[in-house]
Amino acid sequence: MEQRICPGGVELHVSTAGRADGPPLVLLHGWPEDHRCWRSVAPLLADRYRLLMPDQRGFGRSGMPEATAAYSMAALLGDLLGLLDHFGIERAGLVGHDVGGALAWSAGSFAPERFTRAVILSAPHPQHLQRAGIADSAQLRRAFYVWLLHAGPSGEALLAADGFRRLADWAFAGSAVPGELIDEYRAGWSEPGRFHAMGGWYRANYRPDLFNPDRPLHLPPVRLAVRYLQGEEDAAFVRGAARGSGEFVSAEYDEQILPGRGHWLPHDAPGLVAEAIEGWLGPEPGSASARP
Repeated sequence: MEQRICPGGVELHVSTAGRADGPPLVLLHGWPEDHRCWRSVAPLLADRYRLLMPDQRGFGRSGMPEATAAYSMAALLGDLLGLLDHFGIERAGLVGHDVGGALAWSAGSFAPERFTRAVILSAPHPQHLQRAGIADSAQLRRAFYVWLLHAGPSGEALLAADGFRRLADWAFAGSAVPGELIDEYRAGWSEPGRFHAMGGWYRANYRPDLFNPDRPLHLPPVRLAVRYLQGEEDAAFVRGAARGSGEFVSAEYDEQILPGRGHWLPHDAPGLVAEAIEGWLGPEPGSASARP
């Protein structure tokens, strides 16, 4: 079911699925995707959970405010909490991939009481990512597209060249993201203002000096039980970023590095992702414990 809500002044497109009486589970997509990133995972969970899959602000069919400040982590967290309030949900399980994972880390630091447990995919904790990037300058090269988004219209134009073909080829190279979905994404990115809005996430939250050792990040500890999954061959992050996010979690933590897997886990390994989610959240909220 598709619907539009407006929990914090920006309309969000939300796809819902699963059991109406099941434990609620919010799935947050990454960049440059939208809720359709879960289309292979959701059917594997729908018989047990009540699934809420929003297009985050700026993405898909959700509203796209112009100001960079509108994409601050505080604003995004407000959308997430407003989503729960709109559906009358006190606490939910939480899953996030890529930038959706970054929001899940933030939720664990600033609103852990609203969530039962979290599964985070392909998104190291920001403080650990900073540390890994300082130790290995290759992380700067892997984030080249971020610096283009910070460069303004000329940088966006380079990423948008040839109908976003080069961006799509680079972003999804070697993944199992279906070709027809990539074509749909490219058409969506071409909507006037859409790609600029999507870049707002990075302009607001991924500053150019993220890997400057003179500007260390200081965030409250994550007070939410987290299972973290990352592919050993994730092209977005240096290998040093894969292990170590648990240092910033004061609750239960489980870490799984997946041999032979890349960045796009919801597409490349949906069965494995669904199993990891159910194994961590259990059939009811908060009932699972970490596995060895």
